[in-house]
Parts: sequence; structure tokens; C-alpha cells
Amino acid sequence: MLRPVLFCLLFLLGTCVSAQIQHDFTNLARTRVQYIAARTDLELTDQNELQDISKNTGTEQLDAMRQTLVNLPAFTDARWELDIKINKDGTADTLVNWTVEESRTIFPILSIGGVRGNTYYQVGFNDIHFRGRGQELTAFYQNNDGEHNYLVLLRNQNYRGSRWGYSLESRRYAAVEPVYFPEAAVDYRYSNQSFGAGVSFAPTIGQSLTFGLTTFREKYRKIESGNLETPGPDFVSLQKYLVKMGYSRNRTDRFAERLEGTHHESNVQAVRTVGGNDNFLIAWHDFRYFQLLGNRSNLALRLRTGLSSNNESPFAPFVLDSQFNIRGSGNRIDRGTAQLVLNLEYRYSVWRDRRERFAAQLVGFSDLGTWRSPGGELADLWERESVRHFLGAGVRLISLKAHNAVLRIDYGVDVTDRRANGVVVGFGQYF
Repeated sequence: MLRPVLFCLLFLLGTCVSAQIQHDFTNLARTRVQYIAARTDLELTDQNELQDISKNTGTEQLDAMRQTLVNLPAFTDARWELDIKINKDGTADTLVNWTVEESRTIFPILSIGGVRGNTYYQVGFNDIHFRGRGQELTAFYQNNDGEHNYLVLLRNQNYRGSRWGYSLESRRYAAVEPVYFPEAAVDYRYSNQSFGAGVSFAPTIGQSLTFGLTTFREKYRKIESGNLETPGPDFVSLQKYLVKMGYSRNRTDRFAERLEGTHHESNVQAVRTVGGNDNFLIAWHDFRYFQLLGNRSNLALRLRTGLSSNNESPFAPFVLDSQFNIRGSGNRIDRGTAQLVLNLEYRYSVWRDRRERFAAQLVGFSDLGTWRSPGGELADLWERESVRHFLGAGVRLISLKAHNAVLRIDYGVDVTDRRANGVVVGFGQYF
């Protein structure tokens, strides 16, 4: 009954001149109004008030703005009410009162997984609403095969409320990795120490263009294998520079623990090795698709394609890894200069508490991927020996009061070799 009354009232107001359309937000504990202005079509006045300069307060537009707010990491719910005052001169002052519920945006990072003799764990924290302005602050420690790693990242997508942003990061990644020579695979202790900075621009809501520069040093130290002679150098140290560009378009709507819509992300990187010829041009694209099915089910799909310079190098950029693409396969067990990966999930919501604070999902998944060996042909992607296919199932424990606060446990097994299997535990949906 309320919506028809509002529609009639808005129609009658169409004959009046709207003097002011102001939006007022209550229950803002952490979020700054500058953040809301930067992520919506509202304009921030000199008095730190939010106005709609389009003069459009139709119910469809307000419902669309509500969905935009709920999609933001800062909010789990938003409701609006209209307060309209007709002035003596025939103008109308319109106040849109918003009642919002803020998300929990500071949460721990916890991840553990691997297969026998090849494990990792990760602990840290991530604040995706740092300073109440939608900035991201991430810090974690990660141990791969006894190697100590870390990441410290600060990302601000709306510098001083503008569409421009920046990012700063320092990272160390190290692990035991197989390097594939024609004669045999040899295990190396690999390390990568990097420092990077970038700028970004958001042309519209949901779109982002990024540009960044990173300097890093890679080291490879051969692991002794008794008295056996193995190919490859004992130690390699490479200083490299990376220039990257990216584009993202997110058209995904959030409905509690389920998602609907599409998300495209493209990246291009050029890597130059100082004093060497081991230079790479790398490009990849992620396409994510989410579809609601009934009241409980959610279909999720990710298609990742990647291509790089096809140098005959054992240090190819694309990896086969449980953490990133094929659950249960292991930790960076293969490399290639091209990749094609299809991840498919069926998520079924089996429980939600009465106060709508928590939910649980059961998940069935298929992870299918193929890689081109360094120096090989693109036709190699279709060769049977290049394809890895894992099937599995998992469970998701979800907090509905925090953005993407999901504890996931997955078990995957190779469809052609059941001895190849593994458990992957992480925070957040796999994709």
C-alpha cells in the first residue's frame, strides 16, 4: 500500500519545482559521508550534506540506489523513506531519510591447505573500510614449505573523494617450487621480494582503470638431492621491473550470501629482467558469472584465460596451484606460458539463523584447467596430458553482517588419478 501512495506523491511533485533533494543517513558509526558520495551519484555539499543533483527521486531510482549501497562493502542493509515539504512558492524540498546497517569490515585472514609434503598456512587481517572511507589495509604472514612470507597493502580508490586512487604494497613470497627442465624437474627454493605503487581511475560506478609499477628480485636456490646430478644452475638472482595495466567492470548484486550478475577483470603486465633476455609480456582475463536459482541455490562460474611470451624458460608465469585455480592439486606444482581454467560451483544455502546473522552453504565444484608448456604450441592446451580436472565438495560458514566473511573448506580429487587429492581451507569465497 505504501508504494502506490509514494508513486502518486512523486507524480504530483512532478508539477512542482524541486528546490532541494537532500539525502540524510542515520546509523553511520564508522562510514564517512565522503565515501557514500564517491560510490554513488550523490554530490557532497560544502556543509558535508548529500544532495541528488539529478533531481530524480522516483521509487525505481531509490531502489536502485539501495542496491548500490548494499553492494558496497560498508553496508549489509539500507532502507529509505521520503519526507516532502511543499513551499508556498510551489517548490518542494525533498528529504530522503536512509537507515543503514553497517558491515563488519575488519576480519582475520586465515588459510591453510596443501597435499602431503606440500603445505601452506596464512594468518593476518584485512580492513576493507579503513578510516571509514572504503580504503583497504591488508597485512598477513604466510608460510609455504617453511619459507616466511608477508604482504602489506594500502589501497585508496577515492583519494579525497575523487575518482582517482592509489595503492602501495610490499610483499615477499617464497616457497619450494619445481622447475621443469627438458631432462627432469628440479626443486628450488624460490623467493620474490617486491615493492610496488599504482594509480587508479573510476570512470563510472563499478568500473576501474589501474596502472602500476613494481620492482622485485627473484632468487632460485637449488635443493640438493643427494649424489644425483640434476640439470639447472645452483643459484639464480634476477632483478626485474613490472609495468601493469588493468580494467575491471563489476555488475554484481549482493543478496545476503548469494550473488547475481557479472564481473570482468583484465590485466596486462610487461616484465623486464635487468641485464638479461628473460623478458615477458603477460595478459589474462577473468570472467565471473553468478545466477540465482530459486530461493536457496546459486550458480557461480569463473573462466580465466591467460597468455604470455612463449619463452623456453623454466620460470614461466602461470602456475597450477590449489590456492588459485585447481583445488586439491597442490602448491604451485606446474608452470606454463598460457592457461585456460574453468571453475564451476553450485552453492546451496542449507541454513540461516532466525536473526539473519549467519548462514551456511554446501558446495559442489568442478575445477578444470590446462596449461601450455614453455616453448610449446597453443594446440598443447587441448592435449590430454596438459589437462587437469578435479571434482570436489565443500562447506561455507558465512557471516551475513560482514562483507564476504566466509570460512570455506573444500576437498578436491583428480578425476583420472584419485591418489591426487587435497583439502583447501580459506577465508572468503574461492571466487
